Amino acid sequence: MRRTGTCLVIVAALAPIFSLAASAAQEPKNAINGILNLFPGYHVLTLAERDAETRAFVLRRFPKDDPSIVNADIDGDGNLDYALLLKDDKSTHTKLVVLLCSRDNPCKKVFELDVTGYSGTAYLRPVSSGSKVPRTDGIDENAHSGPATVSATGIRVTYFEKGEVVYYWNEKHGKLEAVQTKD
Repeated sequence: MRRTGTCLVIVAALAPIFSLAASAAQEPKNAINGILNLFPGYHVLTLAERDAETRAFVLRRFPKDDPSIVNADIDGDGNLDYALLLKDDKSTHTKLVVLLCSRDNPCKKVFELDVTGYSGTAYLRPVSSGSKVPRTDGIDENAHSGPATVSATGIRVTYFEKGEVVYYWNEKHGKLEAVQTKD
């Protein structure tokens, strides 16, 4: 009996923690639903909408992550932002959107890129703050020498076996910049 009482006390003490964890897990899902209201007729690109090779690779390498969402502090202001791959419900049109969010204001779209031709192979991954991102010898709009340093979380967009680009927030210019990392 003593043991049962101890277990009940432990469970009762942990209940608020489990409740907070459950509500924290719901928070990003609710935020995504709110963001989708900004893009009527679009949904988050599903894993099933990728080609078979990309799907298998993502499932093998990142089984617990959504390959269409990066939820991180992209602009370094301390608030969680979003990068999403969104697909039109009625066509094949697919786009990458980046939204910056704050505590007081709704999320605001700061970047959009049509990735329709690559929607079957594209997936997103975060790039850690402070990472050095090497530049490819291929085409790079910002042909600087040496790697770019990501000051906040960046967004790696990989087009499976086709190429890769990292987007990162340039605080000085107040915009996302791109570095092509693979051809």
